Amino acid sequence: MKIKIKTRWITRWVFYFSIAALLLAMFCIGLTLANGDKSSFLVHPRSTSVEQCNADDYGVQWEMNFGSNPWYGARYEGPQPIGDCDNDGKNELLIGGRDGLLRIFEWDNMKQTYKQTHALHCPFYPLVRFNADGFAIGDLTGDGKNEIAVSWFATVYKWTGWRYRLIGWSPWIVWNGGWSTDCYIGDYDNDGKNELIMSNGARTDKVPEIVVYGWNGWRLIREASWNDPGVNGIVYMAGLGDVDYDGKNEIVCGSANKVVVLDWDNEKKEFDTTVIQKTYGWENYPFACVCKDSDMDGKPEIHVGYYSPRITIFEWNGTGYKTKFDKYWPGERELIEGLDVGDVDDDGIAEVCAGTNLVHILQWNGSTYTEEAVLPTFGALAAVSVGDCDNDGRNEINAGSVMVDHGQNFMSWVFKYGWTGQKNDTTEK
Repeated sequence: MKIKIKTRWITRWVFYFSIAALLLAMFCIGLTLANGDKSSFLVHPRSTSVEQCNADDYGVQWEMNFGSNPWYGARYEGPQPIGDCDNDGKNELLIGGRDGLLRIFEWDNMKQTYKQTHALHCPFYPLVRFNADGFAIGDLTGDGKNEIAVSWFATVYKWTGWRYRLIGWSPWIVWNGGWSTDCYIGDYDNDGKNELIMSNGARTDKVPEIVVYGWNGWRLIREASWNDPGVNGIVYMAGLGDVDYDGKNEIVCGSANKVVVLDWDNEKKEFDTTVIQKTYGWENYPFACVCKDSDMDGKPEIHVGYYSPRITIFEWNGTGYKTKFDKYWPGERELIEGLDVGDVDDDGIAEVCAGTNLVHILQWNGSTYTEEAVLPTFGALAAVSVGDCDNDGRNEINAGSVMVDHGQNFMSWVFKYGWTGQKNDTTEK
């Protein structure tokens, strides 16, 4: 018996299937790109001289090798990556990057090393493969317990006793043509409740550079925003703190080559904007904004890092913001978001930690910031964070590379002052 096949129908269905596959591929690629990488995928050929660095009394407590593939190994920064995210009374360390994972590490005191206990993916993984560009630990829901927020979409996870459960997410930014580069948990409107501050890039005017979500008891709701007028800017790591000493928090961010302070007006229900610096050129684009007290006067300063080996520290003088300190390290790698403040040498005085391809540790001496130590890292350090990772009451420094030279691998390190124990190595498999 002969079976007649209508070739035109086969051809038609093959055509339809091909179109559907192409559209699906474009959709997934578009979503991945919309995730908004914080740096170029390019590997810059530039030598480093780590042998010349004076690390003083700092030791490498732990390091992890993520390999040489820039599409997988590159590390990203979150402004609040160290904290008690499972509410057991001990801090965890969040490490994210271009591998589509947010890894949760805990200190194993018996083995004297960090172990990965959990890994989070974005919603709809693996159909959608967003990267953990930014992440934060804090009490967003107001129940006295911390959650994890991640910049993919605007997503919140909560520890349930045996796993991290997704309790809230909003695709509004992505679905309207934007992407989120970072997130921060804090009280922007001074109502005593924390909100989720999303830093965004926008391809259209529909998506503001800053979008703030509140928690209404069961889901995230958009409650405030700031749209940089006249531009489609990109905000990377925003900071939060009372930087004008009026008893109320302000958001500080960089957008379209300027540093701005956003002060919430509760009557007008909008942000009052103060531009404190204008810059020119991509190398001077402001990435990191950190609002912490680095001169030990009990009041936070504004610390800014750029797409160059440079930092600037601003301080409120009663009528405006003045430049307190500015430092450029010639010949070194991009600083980007590798910037944080905290007491890292157990002397009771905060230090400024700035990561180029090296970690520079600076301390206020009463008149200026002087360099106390330089840690031997390599690659452009998008991640430099200060916090008590091993729960001994003393801070450590976590650093990670987002761009490396040819022949180098992407790394994450934990440095500890006075550490004389074994350096624990982990290699991604």
